[in-house]
Amino acid sequence: MINPLKYFRNRKVGLVLGSGGAKGISHISVIEYLNGLDIPVDMIVGSSIGAVIGAVYCAGSLERFKKDIVKLNRKGIIKYFDPVIPRSGLLEGRKIIDFLAQYIPHDKNIEDFKIKLGIVATNYFNGKSVLFRRGNVLEAIRASISVPGIFIPVKYRSTYLIDGGVANPLPVNVIRRMGAGLVVAVNLHPKIDERKYKKYIKSKRGEWEDLIDSEDIEIIDDQYELMSKDRSKQNNIIKSIEHWVGINSKEKEHMPNIIEVISRSIDIMEYVNTMVMLKYNSPHVLIEPDIPGLGTMDFSNVSMVMSRGYIACTKSRNALLRKIKFWI
Repeated sequence: MINPLKYFRNRKVGLVLGSGGAKGISHISVIEYLNGLDIPVDMIVGSSIGAVIGAVYCAGSLERFKKDIVKLNRKGIIKYFDPVIPRSGLLEGRKIIDFLAQYIPHDKNIEDFKIKLGIVATNYFNGKSVLFRRGNVLEAIRASISVPGIFIPVKYRSTYLIDGGVANPLPVNVIRRMGAGLVVAVNLHPKIDERKYKKYIKSKRGEWEDLIDSEDIEIIDDQYELMSKDRSKQNNIIKSIEHWVGINSKEKEHMPNIIEVISRSIDIMEYVNTMVMLKYNSPHVLIEPDIPGLGTMDFSNVSMVMSRGYIACTKSRNALLRKIKFWI
């Protein structure tokens, strides 16, 4: 169908890739789906994992990145962790950058890409969003993925930079400032999922009993008490690191580990900030993959995550055709 009105509006398509740790692998499915509909992407803005996927796509390496990351197992993931003596973070983050350098050359600058790219980080001191439009891609990504408590912050000029999702988990406002007329955004925090975390608590009142397996419920005298059973020590170093990082294991654990506590807190913060962003900066099409209970660093089930991204795209297909394809 011919749409003559499209010539009177800004037809540049902007793609916003939100933060959300391992859930962000679903961004790959979104990009592939847009390509399948012949919807061009003129510019991309990403926070944290969104910056990673956006930059890999702009570098023309997304297909190779996808094939490699699907093959990663737990041991393969752990080898990219570089623990440091805890001070301002648990991981240095250089091994992650070395991994990404397989897909984005070390000397590549943001302004070198044909597709406009914006990478969002957060100023540690004043809490404001920081947008990289120029400069080294990998260094900008390293700042954008600096999850508080997990990766050490990045020193930049007179300040420190932390994860872009802290201040702006879904930077729709940024893509508009870059000149987008049609905006597609991928929100990795459509809701706060409680199912995974209710197993850590047992209740006298029973108001959560429908969300807890019956064998995990025990009546106690006090109102709430942390679960204490099944706390056997792990002697295997790999299993210990998996538990520390939050990668799913076969053993049933009842206490959240340090990474789960950090990532859960960030999930809540990003959910709230995203709701505020969407209230005042709604995209034309919002894609929201439903991936509950996935740890920030749990890249052990990539295929499932990408399938959830594809399902979310199919639910938004009509909106993509009507609000984007019809106007380009």
